[in-house]
Amino acid sequence: MNDRELGCAGGQFMDRGRMNQNGVVQPLLTDLYQITMAYAYWKSDKTDDTAVFDLFFRNNPFHGEFTIFAGLEECLKFLDSFHYSQSDIEYLKQTLPEGIEHEFFEYLGNLTARDVTLYAIDEGTVAFPRVPIIKIEGPLIIVQLLETTLLTLVNYASLMATNAARYRMVAGKHVKLLEFGLRRAQGPDGGLSASKYSYTGGFDGTSNVLAGKLFNIPVKGTHAHAYITSFSSIGELKTRLIKHKQTGILEDLLEHAVRHRSLLSHLLDVSTEESSEGELAAMVSYAIAFPDGFMALVDTYDVKSRETEQANTEPKLINDIKSENSPPKPKTSPSTNGHQNGQAVGHVNGHKTNGHQNGVAQNNGSRSPKDTDIQDTKIPSTTTTKTTATATGTLKTTTVSNGTAYLPKYVEKSFRSGLLNFSAVALALNDLGYHALGIRIDSGDLAYLSCLARETFEKVAERFKVPWFNKLTIVASNDINEDTILSLNEQGHKIDCFGIGTHLVTCQRQPALGCVYKLVEINGQPRIKLSQDVEKVTMPGNKNAYRLYSADGHALIDLLQKVSEPPPAVGQKVLCRHPFQESKRAYVIPSHVESLYKVYWKSGKICQQLPTLEQVREKVQISLKTLRNDHKRTLNPTPYKVAVSDNLYNFIHDLWLQNAPIGELS
Repeated sequence: MNDRELGCAGGQFMDRGRMNQNGVVQPLLTDLYQITMAYAYWKSDKTDDTAVFDLFFRNNPFHGEFTIFAGLEECLKFLDSFHYSQSDIEYLKQTLPEGIEHEFFEYLGNLTARDVTLYAIDEGTVAFPRVPIIKIEGPLIIVQLLETTLLTLVNYASLMATNAARYRMVAGKHVKLLEFGLRRAQGPDGGLSASKYSYTGGFDGTSNVLAGKLFNIPVKGTHAHAYITSFSSIGELKTRLIKHKQTGILEDLLEHAVRHRSLLSHLLDVSTEESSEGELAAMVSYAIAFPDGFMALVDTYDVKSRETEQANTEPKLINDIKSENSPPKPKTSPSTNGHQNGQAVGHVNGHKTNGHQNGVAQNNGSRSPKDTDIQDTKIPSTTTTKTTATATGTLKTTTVSNGTAYLPKYVEKSFRSGLLNFSAVALALNDLGYHALGIRIDSGDLAYLSCLARETFEKVAERFKVPWFNKLTIVASNDINEDTILSLNEQGHKIDCFGIGTHLVTCQRQPALGCVYKLVEINGQPRIKLSQDVEKVTMPGNKNAYRLYSADGHALIDLLQKVSEPPPAVGQKVLCRHPFQESKRAYVIPSHVESLYKVYWKSGKICQQLPTLEQVREKVQISLKTLRNDHKRTLNPTPYKVAVSDNLYNFIHDLWLQNAPIGELS
């Protein structure tokens, strides 16, 4: 459906109708008490009453000091399509209590949002507690009926955009962020919203194909471990031929890969017997399918963290130290069944395999390269403590002592199968004119493994004279959260892209923003909600909001005023007061004043040219740049100040005294 440009006094109006409208968002997507209140208002002859409601939140999420406002476009689409269908009316007749007059249902059937006016800050703007992000004016009954739906459209959208923006800040501007959370989201609608608003907050793409179609978000992905484990040997390859990119001549990709694997084995000091033939077959197969987009998962077999390596080798190391001068004992190879230590165990080149073939190759009677490395490595007798980011997104502290310190040569042998096979297939593709994209790591010590992968790629680039190998992308995934990225940054990782799912889309650190929708004026008379909890006392009356800036361009304070007050002026001293603490006040001389509210809906039409999703995404980053760094830091951020004018302060407290009951002592 094309946008319809409609003329209106004072400017152009854009009516998008139901374009990309979520069919679930309709008037019945509300709480029952909104409709029962509507009937009670109607019964009380309040159909001509007008009201003002403020939609705001009381606290910033994630222990931070800012929130990104999102969801405005969906709110406007909802207003544009607001109408109770005949089937809605029939359902309400069956559902509401008996005795409701028939005329009320006729009244509902004729309701639209034509007489509603919606003011809002721009979508993608940084917002702060107590400053209304949306202000609704109109007939009491209709603006009451809008409450629940507007809240559900704004709450999660703003929470998700804020969460994504925080990930973007800790990751830095040069690291790519991909949203991988559809399978962990709260249902299909939650998954689509997560994809849309994570992109708004600063992510670079999503794995969600439908979100890509609906919102024009870049869609990215690799493959699952299932694809690797679906192959157990190179004999399962049905297709081995691929056309050379330049000549068009068919060549055997597997043959090239096997040849390169043999050469790489010496360069990387990894035996081909330690790599999985099934994994090699899977990678060759995937490369044939996507020769220009070959991105492989490399941790299906034998990825270990440093802690695992140290724990597994500690008894061996101690025995080696104790028996340094003793005669060597012959080694025996234990028989294995199934999987050992969570890894597939087998033999290569036709030998008997238990579990996946070549998961970790062990040859009977042969000496493992690991044993040589252990004997050749000097063991320092020191005690160290280190903190690493684990694959589950948690921080782990390990104390290493008595000769069990980090052993570089030994640990290099972890991660061997995937890196060896990937590099072999990537070089094979290079022979035929194609460039691989990179790898994904989904488990293990992400900082260490990413550094090991980058070091491997640099070796290959130098040895085989393929400079582009230095630039291969390293993607990391698996339950990554904000703290994980901060820890990885401290450790000096080499990750180019994070795939983030569960912690992002479920907002595990804070699953709800807590926006509220409060009546502040009816028929021109202010209304205040009192509470023993000062945080829940509302700021009454119809208000305007302004953002005051310092000379260096940073936002200083948000100021709320009565609509009857003149706006603050540049260069003029303004008294800003805490709304509820009398002693907290300060004069501000702004270098720039921004009026936060625009009229987005009036007379049944959208009153602003709505930005694209890309423009909202850019707005987020521009708005965040107006905040000082101490407001945005993850640890103990400085609270951003929200104030009221002196006039509004006195108005609030006078109304408070008028409405607060006077106690009696006896």
